Formats: sequence, structure tokens, C-alpha cells
Amino acid sequence: MKAHRLGRRSSVLVTLVVVLLAPLAANAEAPIQKHLNPFFEYVRGGSCSVTLPGVGMITSTTPPSTVLFNRNPEDAITCAPLLAPDGHQLTLGEFVAVNGSAKVNCVNQGTHSVLHISGLVPNGVYTVWLLIFGDGVNVTDAGALGSTNPIENYFTASASGEGQLSVTTPQENLSAMGSVGTCWLDSKVELWLVYHSDNQTHGPEPGPPATWVTHARFLFP
Repeated sequence: MKAHRLGRRSSVLVTLVVVLLAPLAANAEAPIQKHLNPFFEYVRGGSCSVTLPGVGMITSTTPPSTVLFNRNPEDAITCAPLLAPDGHQLTLGEFVAVNGSAKVNCVNQGTHSVLHISGLVPNGVYTVWLLIFGDGVNVTDAGALGSTNPIENYFTASASGEGQLSVTTPQENLSAMGSVGTCWLDSKVELWLVYHSDNQTHGPEPGPPATWVTHARFLFP
């Protein structure tokens, strides 16, 4: 009789342990991995027009030696030359060399992201931004990846064009607009890798449009 009771108690304890550990097991799942996609909407090659968006658009036949201009559509368009930290005008070949991966998973503290990127502008200043498409179509929430207090979404590429970032985005109000929950993998999301030609970060937003372009994106799911 005692053995039977002990067996029942052991069974109950095992069940409780399984139930209690289930959320931890979910948080310990292998991270989702995505690869980087170069982004050409904010740059033009060879020539640029502030009024005609089609002028200088990058195509599959654009030569790698083509010099690039910043045509950031976020505000007043300037068509400024896109410069490297050493002052030379970047070419398409340099721009498309970017490559990398992002590993993302949900932990107790929020959403953990680890980015490894190569082919960056040597010694270039970069930031990473979280864009959430809450309705599946439009950006409803946006801001710096990781904590916003303090902001930690930036890094400087090495002389060989390597860079990495490891941050956790908690449930919080985002730096530009809206908010993020405990796991942003529940939504359609883009991570934007932004290059700052003025060699500066600008806090809660990328800064004046003439000073930055989106170099590449990670797309989730």
C-alpha cells in the first residue's frame, strides 16, 4: 500500500516538473537563423535625381565600379555622394559585398539577437533597427534593436569590414514609435542594418536622412 502511494506521489511530482519546465524548454529552443539581404532602395548608381526616383536605380546589369549616391526617401532628398570613412565615394561592388547572419530566439528577458556580418564598409559606423509589421503589411512599431535605456544598437566595423552585435530586446516602448512585446518573433519583422556616412550614431532614430542609408536587411519570418 505504501509503495503504491509513493508511486502515485512520484508520478504527480514528475508531472509537475514537466509542467513547470515547459516554458523554460520553449525559451531554450534553437534560435531562428536568417541571412542578410542587400537593400538598394536608398542608393542610386552613377547618377541621381531628387525629383525622378528611377534615375540611377540599381539593376542586375549595373557595373560593380558604379559610384553610389544617397537617395534616402525618409525626408528631403539630397542625392549626396555616399562616402566611406576615408572620404572616397563607395561603389556598388563595395556595397554588395555585405554578408552575414542573425540568430534570434526568445529568452526570459526578451528577444535575444546575435548578428555576425562581413563585407561592411571598413571602419564604418553602423546601427541596427527593429521594424515590426503589426498588421502584416505596415510598420506599426519601430526603434533601436536591443535596450533603449541605454541604446545599444551600434557598432563600428573593423578595418577588414567585420562586425557583430549581441543584444536582448526586452518588452518596452521602442525608441522611434510603438512598443515591443516579450518576443518579437511572434510578428512579421525586419532588422535594418544602417550605414552612417557621417560616422555618428544619433540615438533613438537614425539621424538626418542625408547621413545614412539602409545597407541590408534581415527578414522574419
